[in-house]
Amino acid sequence: LSRIAGLRATAIPASELPEWIPGELVNSSLVAISQSGESIDVINAVEAFRKASPESPVLSITNTRNSTLYKISDLSIITRAGEERAIAATKTYTTQLAASYLLSLELAEIRGKDIEELRRELERVPDVIKEILRKDYKIYADAIREKEFGFVLGKGPNYPTALESALKLRETANLHYVGYSAREFLHGPIQLLTKGTPVFLILGSEIEDIAQRVRSLGGDVINVDEGGDIELPKISYELSPIVAVVPMQLLSLEVSILRGLDPDKPERLTKVVR
Repeated sequence: LSRIAGLRATAIPASELPEWIPGELVNSSLVAISQSGESIDVINAVEAFRKASPESPVLSITNTRNSTLYKISDLSIITRAGEERAIAATKTYTTQLAASYLLSLELAEIRGKDIEELRRELERVPDVIKEILRKDYKIYADAIREKEFGFVLGKGPNYPTALESALKLRETANLHYVGYSAREFLHGPIQLLTKGTPVFLILGSEIEDIAQRVRSLGGDVINVDEGGDIELPKISYELSPIVAVVPMQLLSLEVSILRGLDPDKPERLTKVVR
């Protein structure tokens, strides 16, 4: 919404939104995202927003028609990903991103921006992802299967990709990987870097200075990028998050299996947080 449509938009964890809302909101709207449409944190966030700004619109992005979120929203985008039986979200994350891009493109067009090139690129994303799905990530899964701790770094639109990638490794493989904004990694977390610590760089060509620093301290850099260790097909920087997350999802799957775990059913997680 910010980068493509030029709107002033802020991403806030649903559980934190009630703490952030001032006494009164003016000329605002809320986009609420929930795979199930039943997450209590998202529902509470919508209710808090409604209380602060009763006339402001709420748009939801959800995979579940007729869910609670669907019913309390003014408008809803249904992602139509089909049932996601695994607890860890993968395809619904991807379709939520796709819906967010489509929303941003429509708003950008309304605001007079030329979005045809980005729209054409978005239309070819399914073929790009199919190309990724044909690749084998077992060599990288085997390399980190016993590495209990590591980092995933990204910047700009791929900072969230780093967070999501690290989350998947934690959820499915029980590995404590932490996602950071690339340069924030230098402000403290780098102290934990030891020889052989895996550090995944999402679009490493954008943060080559970080890669050099990690290597100089003995860390193992795995670059997820066009021409990188984990190679990505060519895609624009703006749309790279929807593509870059897929090999990290597949890697998490492979590591989980190698570690003898069930990637579909992490024992302490539930599909809906109530």
